[in-house]
Amino acid sequence: MSVADKAVLARRPFLSGLVGVIALAGIAALEAPRLFPNLFAKRYPPTPFDDLLALLPDRENAVRLGAVLRGIGCIPVNARRLSPELRSKVGGRSLPLVISGDLAENRFIEAEGWLLPTTLAELCWLAEMAEPS
Repeated sequence: MSVADKAVLARRPFLSGLVGVIALAGIAALEAPRLFPNLFAKRYPPTPFDDLLALLPDRENAVRLGAVLRGIGCIPVNARRLSPELRSKVGGRSLPLVISGDLAENRFIEAEGWLLPTTLAELCWLAEMAEPS
């Protein structure tokens, strides 16, 4: 077999293919979060309260708020007693519906000048108690 028998790779088809592969990789990288939403989600260690903590959209900030609530002492119960109460209060509904019920019934907790719906404050307190130190 001589050198003349080998196929020569032309520059234009090679560059076209390379640009196509790069474009396909870019599209896949941009669409991956939409197609696989939990692929890049933060994972937390399992707790007995995961069904309640899953309602929170931002668990890190809920833990920070829960630390403030614990420091004030405005929720004087333990987590084992609070979780069944919260489960019955939520009852499979979404968090905005439960919070709107708190607002309609004027159930608030005051924390350093902030008025928080009771359910949200209790969930934040629970998130802080469930957070490993």
